[in-house]
Amino acid sequence: MAQNYSKVVLVTGSNGQLGSTLVEYLNDYYKVNPGFNMDMVLDVTNKNQLKFVIDNINPDYIVNCAAMTDVDRCEIDREKAYNVNVNGLKNLLSLTDKKTKIIHISTDYIFDGSKKFFNEEDLPNPLSYYGKIKLESENVLRSSNREYFILRTSVIYNDSHHNFYTWTFNSLQNNQEIKVVTDQTSNPTWTWSISEVIYKSMLNNLTGVYHYGGADVLSRYDFAIKIANMFNFDLDNIIPIKTCELKQTAKRPSISTLDSNKIKDRINIEHPSMDYIISTFKDRKDV
Repeated sequence: MAQNYSKVVLVTGSNGQLGSTLVEYLNDYYKVNPGFNMDMVLDVTNKNQLKFVIDNINPDYIVNCAAMTDVDRCEIDREKAYNVNVNGLKNLLSLTDKKTKIIHISTDYIFDGSKKFFNEEDLPNPLSYYGKIKLESENVLRSSNREYFILRTSVIYNDSHHNFYTWTFNSLQNNQEIKVVTDQTSNPTWTWSISEVIYKSMLNNLTGVYHYGGADVLSRYDFAIKIANMFNFDLDNIIPIKTCELKQTAKRPSISTLDSNKIKDRINIEHPSMDYIISTFKDRKDV
């Protein structure tokens, strides 16, 4: 694919799992600014810092991966959660003009678990404060009279940052017992595949709201079992439990599986199987 270094992309949250993957992916095609240097990591809640970066690089696209995603922490520290997840986006909008397209990452947690699959036409009904403010951020962008692309995704993971996959792998590798819920179902999504979707959405100038989830629909427990099987970890260390036993601060939807047919129709993209993805993680460990 031809490179287009005349286009400048600012990735917020580029020190996180999706942001860092996205910077690596897009670097082959665009002039990508990760929003940090030796002295600072870009803070979307710091309007002066944000203005300095935006004025200096004049981005054609901003991919907003900056978010507070710890669902329980959002429930407890609501002021900080709102500042990052809503006000951060408002800052991006106020400091750019209409020529800058905003690509915003949202979540399956805007839904309530009442269906087997959720598509873009389903009405959101978030159960947690995190879900509510992520929905509010969507509405802020949708009412901004700007060109935007909102991508809702589910249980994002890779093998390099803190997430369900790495927590499970590290625990089982150290022969530790873990308790994993059997009654939360989703389609976990690989950061590399999400990055491919974002890149292709830019190429095809997609606008609006889209869902993208992984190829496998499974519970967190079954996800953990897949990891254990791939690495020959002790299955007895995975203790199945129900969500109510965890006594989590924030409510989670029991089902948050995303229907990806709309995005697949637009850009002809398929998410690889979880077995394939975990096998690539294993290959890296074996090198």
